[in-house]
Amino acid sequence: MKSVLITIPKKMRKASISRILCILAGLLIFSSLSLPAIASEEKSAKTSKSKSLPAKARKQSSGSISSQGSSGSGLAREWEPSNELKQYKQNYLLLYAHSSQPNDLPTSPNPRNQILVPYTLQDKDVKFQISLKHVLADYQQAGALWLGYTQLAFWQAYDQSSTRPFREIIYEPELIYSYRPNELSILNFGAVHQSIGESYPRERSWNRVYIEPGIQFDNGMDQRLILQIRWWSIIREPSLQDNPDISNYLGFRELSLRYVQDGGWKVNVMSRIHSTQLDIAAPLSVWFLQPAEQASVNNADIHFQYFNGYGESMLDYNQSHVTLGVGLSFPL
Repeated sequence: MKSVLITIPKKMRKASISRILCILAGLLIFSSLSLPAIASEEKSAKTSKSKSLPAKARKQSSGSISSQGSSGSGLAREWEPSNELKQYKQNYLLLYAHSSQPNDLPTSPNPRNQILVPYTLQDKDVKFQISLKHVLADYQQAGALWLGYTQLAFWQAYDQSSTRPFREIIYEPELIYSYRPNELSILNFGAVHQSIGESYPRERSWNRVYIEPGIQFDNGMDQRLILQIRWWSIIREPSLQDNPDISNYLGFRELSLRYVQDGGWKVNVMSRIHSTQLDIAAPLSVWFLQPAEQASVNNADIHFQYFNGYGESMLDYNQSHVTLGVGLSFPL
């Protein structure tokens, strides 16, 4: 009997692997949302135990727990309503970001979005992102309504011949309803607009609604692993004609895996159907193995970023390239 060898194209293999990972991640997150929280059980056990202690010891115990809770951080606490602005996505300033293939002639299937004359771009940018959120309404146990805003900019700061122009600025406001089933998980629903706010032929934009569950794995040693996956549906409207084939390159889902060490390493991996981004950040003392007792107060991290694929920016949604960057990030 002759054996038959079936060859799957590389592009299809990549999409299939991404789809399988997203399905597995989704099943894992949704199963965690339906199970009782381990943290809640531990909290109940601690509460019953504290009732058997003398009043003075019970007061000291509750005081230490409160102090620990206010100084710690985690997925649910990131979405805990407060009167202050909170960090949403990453906030960073890449002082040098090198692109393997600058997109000097952006294209789109829409005839009005065809740039006929290429413009000269350098292969290096200053790239920075600002991302914040603020609670609009707190529904207590029923969740909270948030307003989020992210702005991503690519600045040709090293181009002295063209007065150092911004080659692209992306605006991304969104409205988010966030529900926290327990201390280790969230479930977000949102509506998001993303565009570069320019006229034809450079305009690119799309609007989406999404669902985003998330789960945190905590080892109890100031280290945690956070998994989030976002599925979206594109709102079909005239503005989508700026880039009607955008879903072919950016897909309908995004997986984010974060490793966070309090006062130490922060590693974030983002994966879409045809793109991957890796961010690694840590204080200067961690990079140079400085003892913790000698480390100074940390207001910024040394940040490295790697991007490979489509959609690093809106104009580049249908061009694949590799970008390497280094700079600073600012944990809030």
